[in-house]
Amino acid sequence: MRARAARHLTATASAAVAVIVSLASPANAQTAEPPQTTPIVQAPERPPNLDRIREAVSKPPEIKIDNGQLRIYVEVIAKWPRFDELMKGYDLMNGPVARGNPMSHAEFLNMVTPRELHSSGGIKPTEILTMALVNWAGKAVITKGLEAIANAKSQREIDEIRARIDRELAALRGAR
Repeated sequence: MRARAARHLTATASAAVAVIVSLASPANAQTAEPPQTTPIVQAPERPPNLDRIREAVSKPPEIKIDNGQLRIYVEVIAKWPRFDELMKGYDLMNGPVARGNPMSHAEFLNMVTPRELHSSGGIKPTEILTMALVNWAGKAVITKGLEAIANAKSQREIDEIRARIDRELAALRGAR
């Protein structure tokens, strides 16, 4: 424990001596910095259409209030580009890839669709048809039963209808 404290004291003392020596050395003395010169910025040249800009800015703005809503109308004057200017650099005869075969829609779908979705997951078409028919029959039985329950006049009739629905659903489960 004492050896550790002695090492710590020695390390602290040597660090303090190093700081004092570095502060006292003439290399760290402050020297006067040369005055900084500010760069000269030249004003931009006058745009050629400055008169037209001044004229447009001097016009009063067209602000109208219609039905309590503020509407601002702005007139934009511009030249529409021609078709040949838009298509400059495109080869419209050969397409984007010269003498290349573009990708078809089916090729694109095959590329982006995961392979797992190409199969039926091991379910055969006859099994899919069986599931659909059982689903349709079950829905029909339940719908018929709910209509009968809605038209029932006593609790005894409702209990009979529920028992019949349970028997029909059990027969469907057994038919699989």
